[in-house]
Amino acid sequence: MKEYKSINIAAECIAERAYKDTNDELPSILSLIKWTEKNFNTKIRIAFGNLCGSGLVHSDPDTGGYKIWIKNSEPDFRQRFTLCHEIAHVVRNRGLRYGLYTGDIYSSWGEERFCHRFAAAFLMPKELFYYKWNVIRDSNIPFKKARLAKFFNVSGSTVDIRAKELKLI
Repeated sequence: MKEYKSINIAAECIAERAYKDTNDELPSILSLIKWTEKNFNTKIRIAFGNLCGSGLVHSDPDTGGYKIWIKNSEPDFRQRFTLCHEIAHVVRNRGLRYGLYTGDIYSSWGEERFCHRFAAAFLMPKELFYYKWNVIRDSNIPFKKARLAKFFNVSGSTVDIRAKELKLI
């Protein structure tokens, strides 16, 4: 459980740093790509295709950076989350200078957990999520989650998990 907590803290901190560094009011995928390229001295190319899974990242010999494949038949909100998740793989693999945890994060489970948490934390920044959660005065939690999903352009289940992680429900 200690490893789980460390992974979550690392992912939250780096996602928050990326969001704040972009100076965007709302999280922007384009800004995240630019931030990653600048801070990790790499290039990222995005391609869409008919994949078996939702996304894939691999080294790109043409640029010396990374190519991220996104499944073209997924809904927009799923593509956004997947793209952030795959960018987190780049950050994790290049990011020791950002103080990533050196234990369980290097297992496949730890890396996937980091990437999921990073994507959620970037797309739904903690302070903005708390603010929007409290502004919606409706006591109907499913309605509140639906409004947040629309605002952040993520799935309802992603909002549900984020709200639980932030101990709002």
